[in-house]
Amino acid sequence: MLNDGYRQKTYDQKVDSVVSQCSWLGDQVVGVDFHLDDGSNSLSNQIDELAASMNGRIIVIKNNYKIIKDTHTDFQSRFFLNDNILDVMDGKKTRIVSESGKYIEVMVPIVSKAGKQNHILGAVQATVPSEDMMGAVTEMEHRRNMLLVACIICGLSMAMIISYLLTRDLKKIQRDVDFIAAGHEDESIEETGFLEVRSIVQRFNEILGRMQTLEDSRQEFVSNVSHELKTPMTSMKVLADSLIQQGDQVPAELYREFMQDIVAEIDRENVIISDLLSLVKLDKKAAQLQITTVSINELLEIIMKRLKPLALQRNIELIFESFRPVTAEIDEVKLSLGLTNLIENGIKYNKDDGWIRVTLNADHKYFYVKVADSGVGIPEDCQDQVFDRFYRVDKARSRDTGGTGLGLAITKSVVSLHNGEIKLYSKVGEGTTFTLRIPLKYKG
Repeated sequence: MLNDGYRQKTYDQKVDSVVSQCSWLGDQVVGVDFHLDDGSNSLSNQIDELAASMNGRIIVIKNNYKIIKDTHTDFQSRFFLNDNILDVMDGKKTRIVSESGKYIEVMVPIVSKAGKQNHILGAVQATVPSEDMMGAVTEMEHRRNMLLVACIICGLSMAMIISYLLTRDLKKIQRDVDFIAAGHEDESIEETGFLEVRSIVQRFNEILGRMQTLEDSRQEFVSNVSHELKTPMTSMKVLADSLIQQGDQVPAELYREFMQDIVAEIDRENVIISDLLSLVKLDKKAAQLQITTVSINELLEIIMKRLKPLALQRNIELIFESFRPVTAEIDEVKLSLGLTNLIENGIKYNKDDGWIRVTLNADHKYFYVKVADSGVGIPEDCQDQVFDRFYRVDKARSRDTGGTGLGLAITKSVVSLHNGEIKLYSKVGEGTTFTLRIPLKYKG
């Protein structure tokens, strides 16, 4: 009769409630031994009240098929006989639910539970208007629908509010992004709104921060390059102006001295330009590395042999220690440049009669190069900046030794291109040690 699952379930629950009430009533009847003829009996009154609450009719029948209670009194003391009552009395069915016109009839047996066997002593039949049953179902369905509508309205309202707030936050982000794109790169976006929006803004601000750091680094680099290139030019101009002002009266020795100074400044300019070109090349993609299998032992021996005359000028001893033969996949030219910078720095910033020890070792995955010297050392507060471009610990000393402040930056770039790392340990007055770790197999 009912196709809707919810309506059917509610209908079944109502029927089960009527069956339960009839079963309870049967137990009460057994308790008073079917003495219901007296209208003043309290159980008889309860049966009337129960029938009234159901807006229906209740009939109590004994096992001799005689009606001992009829809330409508029409069949009182008559005999009741049909197929349903026969099935119940014979114990074939424990409950019968049938529909007859506008009514629903429910019949359950009255069972005596004394002893081990149950005896059927009679039956209780309740007749309830189907309209009342369906009305209750309809009311439940109506309440359900109202609740569903209320939930939908609340859900739509919440969705509209969230959509409005989210759109508002996104529009604010759009305005801030447009403002930054107009040239206000030093600004940032305020992190407000939903968690997801704040996460996006946080990532955007991080990108802005990295871009600002990159821009600051670029401007600093341009400024440093300009300064480094301008300094030798200024020195040469001063020397040349001095010669011009003195005219033909310049002594030959002074003229020769000035020209030697000018040549030295030109050489310095060439060194700066050469280092800058090397750094620019190293800033390009690692795909430009010319990877070959090279003996690191032989490479270090060649470098130290080339730098030995420079070390002998100050009586600095070059020591090479190798624990095993090492071959690796590297760009020989670029790594040679990086290692040369380290050893040459050890010579420039060393003490007279000092020493430089280069150590080579390897394991199954990496090779290690350690360059230690007996030089002046690097202050602890400067060690984080020594790999920055144009950074000098002692500018006066660097100028005297011909340093440009680019050597260690070049070395770090070379090591990074080989997927390696470089570490520094130094103590003022005791010397400096650089340690390189580079993979034996190059992975581009």
